[in-house]
Amino acid sequence: MKLATTAFALLALCIAPMAAAGAAIKNPSTMILRQADLPGATYEAEASLDDYLKKPLQAAGLSGKAAQYLGVTYSERKGSLKVSGVVLTVASAAEARRVFTITKKARDRFVRSAGVRDWTAVSVPSYGNQQRARVSPPGNEGIAIAELIVRKNTAVWLLYVVLERRPRPLVSEVVSDLKSFASKQQRRVGAG
Repeated sequence: MKLATTAFALLALCIAPMAAAGAAIKNPSTMILRQADLPGATYEAEASLDDYLKKPLQAAGLSGKAAQYLGVTYSERKGSLKVSGVVLTVASAAEARRVFTITKKARDRFVRSAGVRDWTAVSVPSYGNQQRARVSPPGNEGIAIAELIVRKNTAVWLLYVVLERRPRPLVSEVVSDLKSFASKQQRRVGAG
């Protein structure tokens, strides 16, 4: 990822006009987690969106803005901790509901294609109007994954936490990390 701080049009080739003419779309670059939220992490951010999300949103005729980030830390005690996410903003809550649904489906396809299949729903505090939280427990390779997708008004955000170490981490540990970063992300998104 390239380091950038400005937002851009999520869908450069918009198929459909904005639902609410003249509605201001919030800048997601101001809503993503920052280096300060990920102490000691190698950090990158950019105003872009990966194709696995961009293509289905484009096909649905949705437009908006996006920004994403990635932070990675390593310690002897914790192992490797990777925290990544994306914030998408659109003009209306109705559009955000569609973005939320499409994002869930796109994530399902993406993680299946990466070979991650054993997901279990987990209970986390409410961070928005709609959300889905799930975890993939660590196997013998020692990799635990937690994912949270949230819609808060006109913003949809995705938080992805990967914890890797041997001996393998407990599911409760990666869920705890997810909750910790989700609280920070919720504060950054604000009212959405």
